[in-house]
Formats: sequence, C-alpha cells, structure tokens
Amino acid sequence: MKKRITGHTAEFFVWIWIANCGFDFLSGLSCVIFRTPDSWKERTRVMQRSRASSTSSGRLPAPSNPPPPQQAQPLEAPKIIVIHPGSQHLRIGRASDLNPQTLLHAVAYRRRQLEGDWPHHDPLLPPLDNINPARLQVEFEEQRLAVSRILQHCVVDEQNRLRVATPPQQLAHFNRSSQAEKIPPPNGVPDERPWLDRDAQSIFDEQILRLSAFDAREYDIHFPMQRGELNVHKEKGGSLQATLQHLERIWAYALEVRLKISLRDLGTHCAVLVVNDVYVRRYLREFMTLLLQRLGFQRCFLVQDSVASTYGAGVGYGCVVDIGAQKTSIACIEDGISQLDARVRLHYGGGDLDQVLLMLLRKCGFPYRECNVQDSYVDAHLMDELKEKFCHLNANVCGAQEKHFTLRKQNGQWLRYTIQVGDEAIMAPLAFFHTELLNITGRTRAVCTQQSAQEQYDCEDCFNGEYLKETGRKNGVRGGDTSLLAGPGSLPRPQLPVTADDEEMLVVEPDESNSNSHQQQGQPHHSNSCYLNPQGQVLSLDQAVIRSINRCASFETKRKMFGSILLVGSSSKLPGLTAWLESRISQQMQPTGTEVNVFTKGMDAGMVAWKGAAIMSVLESARELWISQRDWQRYGLRILRERSPFLW
Repeated sequence: MKKRITGHTAEFFVWIWIANCGFDFLSGLSCVIFRTPDSWKERTRVMQRSRASSTSSGRLPAPSNPPPPQQAQPLEAPKIIVIHPGSQHLRIGRASDLNPQTLLHAVAYRRRQLEGDWPHHDPLLPPLDNINPARLQVEFEEQRLAVSRILQHCVVDEQNRLRVATPPQQLAHFNRSSQAEKIPPPNGVPDERPWLDRDAQSIFDEQILRLSAFDAREYDIHFPMQRGELNVHKEKGGSLQATLQHLERIWAYALEVRLKISLRDLGTHCAVLVVNDVYVRRYLREFMTLLLQRLGFQRCFLVQDSVASTYGAGVGYGCVVDIGAQKTSIACIEDGISQLDARVRLHYGGGDLDQVLLMLLRKCGFPYRECNVQDSYVDAHLMDELKEKFCHLNANVCGAQEKHFTLRKQNGQWLRYTIQVGDEAIMAPLAFFHTELLNITGRTRAVCTQQSAQEQYDCEDCFNGEYLKETGRKNGVRGGDTSLLAGPGSLPRPQLPVTADDEEMLVVEPDESNSNSHQQQGQPHHSNSCYLNPQGQVLSLDQAVIRSINRCASFETKRKMFGSILLVGSSSKLPGLTAWLESRISQQMQPTGTEVNVFTKGMDAGMVAWKGAAIMSVLESARELWISQRDWQRYGLRILRERSPFLW
C-alpha cells in the first residue's frame, strides 16, 4: 500500500488483526479493508469498465455525472442500523451493539371473518412433498437404511472398532411407554402476561411461535422471504408490493419495539442492508426504495452476505459456506469481491433437517404423538429446538441416549417428555451429505446461480445491457437490428442513418468469454446444471463446495479457497459438522494433494455476517458507498450501479 493509513479507527483494526492473524496476512487484507478513497475510486473506475464490456453492446450518449460522494463527518456507530434479513430470522441492531436483536422474520395479520375467505399460512418449516404419504414413507425408509449401512462401517476408536447402532424397534419399545409428566414453569413462577395478544391486529416474533393449529386459523401469516429470496407467489398477500409491505411492517416493529427508535427519527439514522450473493436486481432496487423512501433512512448501502462474513471473520479471502434455515449459499471471496462464476444458492437448509429428524423420531416411537408441524407453529418451533439439542455429527457417539424436552400446552400446563435417541441424532444432519433423504421436502430443488444482465432485464433501468444493445448503433445499424443475419430470401429492414450525435455514442463489443454474458442469441446458459448429478439430484454439501471452488479462474485461487473454507449460518452450529465436511472434501481432493481447511469463528455462526457489516459500515473507506435520499430520488438505479461494492 503506497499511502500511509492514518486515523484511530484504522490503527485499532490494524493492531487487532496483527494480533490475530499476523503481518503476512494483514498485508494482503489491508488493501481490501483499509483502502483509501483514491484507491477505491480507482477500483470503481475499473469495475465500471468491466460492467460496460460485459453488459452493453451499443452507444450511450454522455449524461450528466452523478455527484461525487459527500465528504460528510465521520458516521457515529449508534446512528447506523445494520439489517440482515433471512428466511426464518431477522437480525437487526446498531453498529455499536455487541450482538444484534434476533426475531422471527414473519408477520401475522388478524383475519376478517368473511365468507369464502380462507386463512393463508406460510409454513415455518419446508412442507413435505405432495405425494402419497405411504409412498413417501417407503422411499424414505429405503434411503434411511442405505445411510444406516454407511454408518455401521465408521471406525469409532484407534482399535478399529466399528459403531454399534441401536435398532429403531428397540428404541420404540421404550418411547411408546414413555408418558409426559407435568412440571412447574421453567422459572418456577407462572407467567402472568397473556400467552397471546388477541386484541392486536398484527403480531410478531414469539407471539407467532405460540400459535397452535387452532389459534392460527384466526390469522394470515406471512414470511416475506423464503429459500433466501423474496417470497413472491400467486396466493393471498404474495404480490411483490404486498411482500415489501410485510417487510416494512416487520422492520418497523423491530426498530420501534426492539431498538426503541421512533420511525420519525430515522431521518437521522443510516442503514446497511445485507443481501444475498445471488441477487435479483429488481429486488435490490425495491430494497433501496423501502429503506430510503418508505422507512425514511438518511442514507444506506448494500453489502453481500458472504463479503460481510469475511469482514466479520477477519479473513481476506476464502470460500464462504452459509447454511441457513432454508438455503445453503456458497461463494468464493477474494480481495473483498465475490467471484461471479462461483456463486450458488442451494434450496436446502436447517428446516429440511427438522422434517428429516421428525420422520426418524416417529420411526422410533416419538412420545409426542400429536405433533403437527404443518399447522402448528408451536410444534414446528419445537422441532427446531430438538434439532439444536439432539443432532450432531460425532461418529464416536453411538447407542441409545436418553434425552428430555419440555412443552407448554394451551392451558398453560408445562409437560416434560423423556425419549431415547440412537443414530437418529446423527442421521438427520447427514442429509446434507446424502441429499436423497431430503426428497421428503421436494424431489426437484432449484439451484440458483447469478443470472446475466440479459436474463435480468429491468424496464426501469435505462443503463441495462439489453437497453444499450437495442438502442445503440454501430456502422449505421442499430445494435438490436438482425437484418444482416437474415437469410438471402428475407426482406431487409430499413436502417436508420448515422447522425452527428452518433459520434458521441459509445460502442462496446460484448466479451463472449466473460461469465456475465452467458446468453448469446437467445440461448440461456444453464450454469446450474453442474450442481446436479446425472439423476437430477441436487449435489451434497461437500460436492457443491468442490464444484463452486473449481469454477474459479486460476489454480492459485482454487488452492487458496480450499485452504480457507469458512462455515457460517444458523444451521452450521451442529457439533462435528466442521470436521465432517473437511474430512469429506479432503478424501475427494487427496489425489491432487490440495490442503483443505474448514473452520468457524469463535462466535455465534449466525451473527458473523451481521458483525462484518457493522465493522464495514464504520470504516473510513466505506464513505463512498453511502447513497443518500436525495441521490436516490434524483439518479435512481444509476447511483446504485456506480456505488455498489459488488459487480452490478
């Protein structure tokens, strides 16, 4: 770095990272985290030239330039709100907070009792596949036996002794005879507050998790995000604008009730929104409008979740594996940039493991027989808790293990259940590596990779690559004119003459080798096919990580990614998952001699991205990322295109 870094903030982070990571690591990371405004401007110019070469094929009249970033006073961390929305949970807090507030990312509206109006319930857990239940049970049992045979060949100690599994029939004999016992409330004092606020027109967070199948009939319950993306559908409350209204309600509740910030005071606050690596441009535009115009923040910027995770973990490069409640995303980060070809989002996560665990527990006589995760949010939340308490990936633990769990009934009585669990505790998380077990929540699963500019056409983006292609001219012919490619028998289309203004227009040839221009002459590029096996089954977690890293450009980049695989996300906290994933990848990479290192940070894995976004928001070098209300109203998408910290 040619320029000397000054300022107390920079010095503080320099010494922190020197103590943790060493000077050699810091020298590579400093160019990312502590780049000066001049270096950031240079990077912005390079990124804009790359965008022009990969998304445009026309000539563009020179418009007025957007204003340079305002040289404002240093931002105060208590005035910066960091928002990390997920499919199941929302993490929100001030940048100065040690930990964010975590709440259910859902809203429930009290229904009007109208004839023919049926309640709408977005499920907390992914629903079971819509096939014959008997057939579903038979196929699941076949896959369970296959995974069980694999577990029997695992070595548990240095004497090469194999695991001893307890048959489900033996466990079922104990579990069916287990009876629930009444116990006092956990804190010893009955809660005098009402279990449900039945007078409120809308309820949030833990109030929704208290809805039984009977109580839920009085509400329309919406989760605005599903499988890592906006939950837009054709049913009640599923339009794009309705989904954005759900987001506004939930975020406003979190700001006013959890953070004690009045919506009137948001004009003095700034916001940082953590978004997915595989994004839809139109949705990012709607997010900006929601933050700046509907909620009224003073200014904001967007950051990708994998990039934020590297800031939170203090690493300069790595393959970030984010395992959430309903999705698993993989991205390779180098120098603060997410590699375009290596991004992928797989539609399975911790919620799918909950359904697998429930199927396995019912096989061995689950004592809570009336469990109904499809209609009762209480039961669905219970299964999520049992997964966190019971599941692991430690092959040394075998045999029957006695477990306990508690449940509150609608009348306020607490019950305590006793259950014996065997290999069910390890077989459920093995569904990440044997995805055939996940067929109970869907045989076909979407695999999302980053779409090219042509596949994300937005009519409101006047600088979209498709717009430039259709309106630009080259050699007197419009960019979108295909008459020169027509056959000899076809009639030529009239051509517009070249005018003097055409000399001011820019012509950029599309780079066919660029990964952002996959679609050529209307033929889409199905880059997601590499994440499916020949039978159409989605790849396991370890194979998906290998495929993603192998899509990096150079051998040196691949070597660095395999040596720095970072596990984050709320569903990555399963004991033994890190070692199991590293072992599986190492076995497949052993012929090449590539070193594999899978690790987590010493903090809650679900908060790593939020903490990284909080760190990034207070850096002096991030000043040029902020977009104000005035700039957004005046320039719209163009200002987002030029100031976003990722390739647009």
